[in-house]
Amino acid sequence: MAPYRSLPVDLFMVELALTADAVLIDLRTPREIRKDKLMDHALNLDYLSDDFDESIREMDRLRPYFLYDDGGKRAPLAASLMARLGFRQVAYLVGGRKEIQDFE
Repeated sequence: MAPYRSLPVDLFMVELALTADAVLIDLRTPREIRKDKLMDHALNLDYLSDDFDESIREMDRLRPYFLYDDGGKRAPLAASLMARLGFRQVAYLVGGRKEIQDFE
């Protein structure tokens, strides 16, 4: 299995709900989150912050991670970084948060 996968919104939401021990990561900036709140139980790690890489390096590489951002551009970059760092289960939402809004 590939270290990370891109998922359309329907699969992302189903897999997130069915995955025990899943960690949901919102990669948006604080400004973006003020416009549209975090999803329930999401951890905010701003991909554009100076300490993003350090924050990722401190995380458990064996847990499953689900990533989303605002428009779908940062999540694949973060997933790729996590794969290079040895994370085994990473999925990101294709299209970003706006896809979730449309899904809800």
